[in-house]
Amino acid sequence: MNQLPREFFQPRSIVIAGASKKGGFGSGIPKLLKRSGYADRLYLVNPREREIEGLQVYKRITDIDAEIDLAIVVVPRDHVKGVLEDCAAKNIRAVILETAGFSETGPEGARLEREIGTLARNAGMRIIGPNCVGLINPHDRFASTEVALEEMEPGNIGVIAQSGVFGNIVADWAPSQDLNVSSLVTIGNRADVDETDMLYHFAADERTDVIVLYLEGAKDGERFRRAAREAAARKPVLVYKSGRTEAGKRAAASHTGSMTGEDGLYDGLLRQSGVIRASSFQELFDLARVFARQPLMKGSDIGVVTSSGSLGVMATDAAFQLGLHLPELSSATIDALREEAPPWMNVKNPLDLGPSHLFGAGLEAALRDPRINGVIAIPVIPYAIIDSLMKAGVAPELIFGDPEQIRKTLPDKPVVTYTVGSSSWLSLIRKMFGPHMTLVSSAETASKALWALHRYHLFRAAGE
Repeated sequence: MNQLPREFFQPRSIVIAGASKKGGFGSGIPKLLKRSGYADRLYLVNPREREIEGLQVYKRITDIDAEIDLAIVVVPRDHVKGVLEDCAAKNIRAVILETAGFSETGPEGARLEREIGTLARNAGMRIIGPNCVGLINPHDRFASTEVALEEMEPGNIGVIAQSGVFGNIVADWAPSQDLNVSSLVTIGNRADVDETDMLYHFAADERTDVIVLYLEGAKDGERFRRAAREAAARKPVLVYKSGRTEAGKRAAASHTGSMTGEDGLYDGLLRQSGVIRASSFQELFDLARVFARQPLMKGSDIGVVTSSGSLGVMATDAAFQLGLHLPELSSATIDALREEAPPWMNVKNPLDLGPSHLFGAGLEAALRDPRINGVIAIPVIPYAIIDSLMKAGVAPELIFGDPEQIRKTLPDKPVVTYTVGSSSWLSLIRKMFGPHMTLVSSAETASKALWALHRYHLFRAAGE
């Protein structure tokens, strides 16, 4: 395994080949990097321009009298080979090739892509791409694509995407989802660097605790299997594998030139490697946030604490379908809750607390119960009611407890939260519960998250 060059993620100097005044990537990337503090180590190349964004523009990379860590290439396809030859002559070790028009377009594009891979190997150069937007690193305020870096909070989730615009979409979406990434890499057609290289990178990366992969098809199945298992032995690996249908396979082939393979084979490969497979884009990132913030679940017995009986039933159904169990609460838990419970409340698991003030007490009781390994919390109330109470000076913690304090007191079992309601209600619950009892998008995903935490615990325990 060859470690990827540091220059991809923390470049000290950058050249953009194909910088432009006319819009597109060639125009947006220089503006972004100037805003991010790279102006004094940023070099632009375009044979038709002399100045862009107040910076000198060079005709060729070889005209630059300075060492270059990273090249970002956005020139038309027919000029790519010459630019890469200049990169090799300049001894640049890391190249992000964003230009499209290669294997995703047919045989001629595939031939040119193979030439790029050969050139990289002969020059000792690593290339991400083509047909990608490269890399986003919020920790060091670096990106090779135009995104709102200032809105992204650095985090511990490493994202690999076999796509291009996918990276921009996730970067735009992440702040609204409390999704904080360590780095996000789009690998495109994988002329050189592929998903396996990135798995090895994030497995070793100290900033990354959870690895997320959007995969259309593995470039080398056996090498991918080894990398996935080695990475999963160190930290959770979550995969959303698309191209599951014949129509999806055709779409993947025209998107990144991927050969997706039989879905059943991938399912078995991922399961045997200890990888958690997500069933949707939303679920992939819900699970990522859960793994980034919650402890693993040591058993398969869960508690459901809810203020809506119907939502509690949905979570219970989903849990049983995944092989989780809802045991009876211990007698000590039942006795403690009955002391405060109104006569109408049936103290059992799932624990339906209805319109009482006992949600926080119910959460604490479930977490203290020795029969419970993890909890799904479902706080719901019409927002008009909670809004009027807050306007009257009643803190929402008096109704739903203080999630932060509960987690400080009882940190060893995972808690996943699900709710429904208005945007104002969701915002309130995200603020109250999200950092401590991770908020996910559905009752089914809440159950899937606890199942995944337990399954990964078993995988790690078997390897110890």
